Amino acid sequence: MTAAALPTDVSDPRRDPAAPPGEAAGGRFPPLLLIGTDFRLSPLALRERVAYEPEAAEDLLVSLLARESVAEASLLSTCNRTELYVLPRRDERPAYRSVLDTAFLPRAPEIEREGRLYVRRDAEAGRHLLRVAAGLESMVLGEPEILGQVRQAHELAEAVGATGAVTRRLLRVAAETGRRARAETAISTGAVSLGYAVVELARNIFSDLSQAGVLVLGAGETARQVVRNLLDRGARRVQVANRGAERARRLAEEHPGIETLPLEARYEALAAAEVVVATTSAGEPLLTVDGMRAALARRRPRPLLAVDLGVPRNVEEAVGRLANVFLHSIDSLDVLIQRNLRRRREEVPRVEEIVEQELARFSAWYRGLAAEPLVARLQKQAEEVRRRELAAALGRFPPETHDDLDRLTRSLVRKILHHPSTRLRGRRAGEGDEIERLDLVRELFHLGEEDDEGGGGTGGGA
Repeated sequence: MTAAALPTDVSDPRRDPAAPPGEAAGGRFPPLLLIGTDFRLSPLALRERVAYEPEAAEDLLVSLLARESVAEASLLSTCNRTELYVLPRRDERPAYRSVLDTAFLPRAPEIEREGRLYVRRDAEAGRHLLRVAAGLESMVLGEPEILGQVRQAHELAEAVGATGAVTRRLLRVAAETGRRARAETAISTGAVSLGYAVVELARNIFSDLSQAGVLVLGAGETARQVVRNLLDRGARRVQVANRGAERARRLAEEHPGIETLPLEARYEALAAAEVVVATTSAGEPLLTVDGMRAALARRRPRPLLAVDLGVPRNVEEAVGRLANVFLHSIDSLDVLIQRNLRRRREEVPRVEEIVEQELARFSAWYRGLAAEPLVARLQKQAEEVRRRELAAALGRFPPETHDDLDRLTRSLVRKILHHPSTRLRGRRAGEGDEIERLDLVRELFHLGEEDDEGGGGTGGGA
């Protein structure tokens, strides 16, 4: 890919190459341009380099808007994707170059290599954003966090003045698409990660996690996921026992409020726990049947959920046969996760239908923008004719009737223009060439640009 070329091999293959910018299947669409990379195309090390924290994202959007080629812009940057949505002022090639030179190449020059970036245009760019918000493009199908990230992208773009009519409306539609996908389908229901699977198991036993004490053995990546999910879903009493104090300290800094303790204190800590999650790679069991039997004797009789995510196992299998102990291994959680993933995949066609509905609504709104200046001129011309004809006729009527006549003629004009104005703004796709229709209306009502100050005839008998 040459430095000045806009790649065509990664753009939408379904787009008609002969169609002018802004045209898409189903009718007119703004000349939107998306340039991005995600977990499918770039490894984590590369994605981290092109990810933007809020302050850097503000600077980037301001820099893009300073480019003559970019009219509007928004940035969606997460751990799994960095995407720029821009509305070019004229030609899309300078806008593409501006995004590449401003957002990507300064941080990762090698990202320009073929296969690292994807480019979408017009309706396909809009459809991609709606699919992202709905959870269809996530690493974990239907994950809920992306919807909040889309909303944050909207707020950031608004805060720096980078949005305009098109991107502002599109981001709102994307948020509505994500909301509908989660409210009307099961695309985000059920645990599909180890951390959330623990939450789902705990909720099956303890309806209120805020009242359940949690003990996590280990402070590695799996432990971090478990702690984060438990805290997000209402857990308030979380203890982390780890052999090394430094890792536990970093986890406590990331999640203030959790308590850390040495691994040797794990059996004593069970006295205040309803859930224990083992996440280490220890070569021998951390919770033995003898140790657990002694610990259970020191606590009042109540259920204990024990989840063993360790490889090799952290909990002796015989622990699951102790009274009031519910033991689940990583294999049983995987069965739960796979079942929930199948349920989510079954929801994909319903979510895609929502995406297409919302995309059609956005397209209809954009088509209405093309008619808006014409509708305004039509209404202005009609109002000028009404005023002129009313002024000429009022002398033939008693003064006390003038206000009533003014209100009557206003109402008549408004009702006469309501249907044609609505049809011009909301023309459905497939009803013929839109430009020809607008030109026909201009000709019928003599609505050329030069007629804005008057014209249109004075025929009072229409």
